[in-house]
Amino acid sequence: MPKKKLSDMVFQRISPPDTKMDMTVEDLANVLVRRLGLKRKESKAQHAKLLLELLKYKKDNVPVSVEKIAQILAVSQSQTYEELRKWRSLGLVEFVKIPTGTDFVKGYMLSSNTVNRLMDRVESSMKGFMRKSRRIAKDFDDLLMLEMARREKEVKGEDVAPPEGAQPPPENT
Repeated sequence: MPKKKLSDMVFQRISPPDTKMDMTVEDLANVLVRRLGLKRKESKAQHAKLLLELLKYKKDNVPVSVEKIAQILAVSQSQTYEELRKWRSLGLVEFVKIPTGTDFVKGYMLSSNTVNRLMDRVESSMKGFMRKSRRIAKDFDDLLMLEMARREKEVKGEDVAPPEGAQPPPENT
């Protein structure tokens, strides 16, 4: 199983449009995918529509093929893999094989039945990401402090002892 890349996380301030009196499910789905960083740039990929469709398929316990996801997103199949990578890195979708008689149905499914449960998965992924980032930050601080202490020691050592090959100062007699 490939290692998750969580470096795609972004925190965007996207709020539901204040101009609308009644928010629709599509409006809120759009806000969610933007807030999670699934749709960073203004692209034609329709992530909100994909979220809604995946919820329907999850209810029926049917995996969705990459070709179908490409149609829903309205992008090429190769671009679909890139878009799915973002979803997988947050733990929103997973690749599954479901046995059907003598064959298997392969595709992607949401990892939870509700958006609230999906947000729990995202939160868990983000906490893991932050824990690992804190360990890296601690190692960074430790190495930086060690390096600074060594430099300080070297500077103090050069002031006390003359550099190699230098003539000692003449004595006054």
